[in-house]
Amino acid sequence: MSSYELWLFIHIAAAIVWLGGAAAAQVFAVLAKRSGDPARTAAFGRDISFVGLKIFLPSSLVVFVTGVLLTEDGNWDWTEPFIVFGLVAWAVVSLVAFGYVLQEMKKVGARIAAEGPSPALVGRVNTLVLLARVLILVLFVIVFVMVVKPGT
Repeated sequence: MSSYELWLFIHIAAAIVWLGGAAAAQVFAVLAKRSGDPARTAAFGRDISFVGLKIFLPSSLVVFVTGVLLTEDGNWDWTEPFIVFGLVAWAVVSLVAFGYVLQEMKKVGARIAAEGPSPALVGRVNTLVLLARVLILVLFVIVFVMVVKPGT
């Protein structure tokens, strides 16, 4: 096995953990919402913040690092359109997901646990879940672009 193949395997495995976990989190968000149970909604907010920071964030960093290693170890140039797109899209998704969505979800979950549900807080959870869905779609687009490599 070459180092390139190793980096590629780790890169893909980390992307699977990140994207698959985020998709599964959407299912749990729907289940929490449908339950109508404020305690379950609050727990979802706290849990997704934990999973996001302990699982998704490290996975995204592994995706980034192995992507850099693949570019350096492979026959790729940093100006390739798919690499530029991947880096920019990764940065946007990471900043929004880890810098905003997860932090807000933790805060909202804590407020629901402390104050009980309110239309405003439930609406906030719904908005954050919707934003997370958009980010997941962007991740799928990144995967598509990485596979197809337009412009090469």
